[in-house]
Amino acid sequence: MQGLKDLIKISDADYLSIYERVILSQTNEGEEILVPYMPMGNFAFEAAINERKCLVYDDNPLIKINFESEFFYPTFSGIRNRLAEIKITRNYSDCGVKQFLDSKTYDEVMSVREFLDSASRDFVNLWIKRLVSEALKMPQIVDNTISAPKYFDIRELALHTYKAVLSNIDPMKILILHYYVPSFFDNESAVDAVLNGRKVKMAYYAPYVLNPEIYFEKHLLKMWFSGITKERLNAAQVSSAECENREKKDFLSLHKKLESGGMIFVEKAKDYSLDGFFKLALFYGYENLKAFCDTKGNAIYLLRKLGA
Repeated sequence: MQGLKDLIKISDADYLSIYERVILSQTNEGEEILVPYMPMGNFAFEAAINERKCLVYDDNPLIKINFESEFFYPTFSGIRNRLAEIKITRNYSDCGVKQFLDSKTYDEVMSVREFLDSASRDFVNLWIKRLVSEALKMPQIVDNTISAPKYFDIRELALHTYKAVLSNIDPMKILILHYYVPSFFDNESAVDAVLNGRKVKMAYYAPYVLNPEIYFEKHLLKMWFSGITKERLNAAQVSSAECENREKKDFLSLHKKLESGGMIFVEKAKDYSLDGFFKLALFYGYENLKAFCDTKGNAIYLLRKLGA
């Protein structure tokens, strides 16, 4: 598209380093960055460890489950002690998924689910919910026959997984992250209320398309445990035919919230078109400062808002 820079091919490591370099050069400590979609946590994580706070507004119910716990790491003993509080009850009635789990595992998962439903929504419980939901893999189905589920202790598996997670996180980064946990909102109106007319220096824009039917079936146990219905997941998605209209609406929304000289960090997946967004950006006089792509074909465009 005329007006966009030619893509500079760089290594995957250099590609990821762009997040930090742009965040540090374009914003100051303590400032907020708008994130209307969050297909992955990399950018928001880099913002947090560099002492910037993201305002994430995405009505996809998977976002909070997948990413909200990413920025606060309780101690290992905190997770262990909370799991130990959960009383295991046996012989639960079938909620429609018992065929996919060993009966003993099913009772343990149901016990954890009931505990979380009535417990406070603190970061220890957020992590337990995430760890358990990710552990619930669908069994293989061959010739319409479900393979016999094997028993596993869900609490022990969650604890073992969290121990591995902690071992890969720099303790100093954990301390910083705890002060800059992103704020997660379900809609734009909630963000507008927080900003109260203030403008920001940067926005991160990376929309995505998810096939809710396929995802729901593939992750049925995770959806059940997390309380996400197929209807709720469908409602949060935009069809391919509606993508360009969404991009135009998104651009105008970010343009309104961005100060003069501010930047939109656009990240585009390999097979995703953002023509509608780019057309409006160029029409409104945005300058494409640089553009990069990694070895997988994902691209980053740095768009600067010009004018008064």
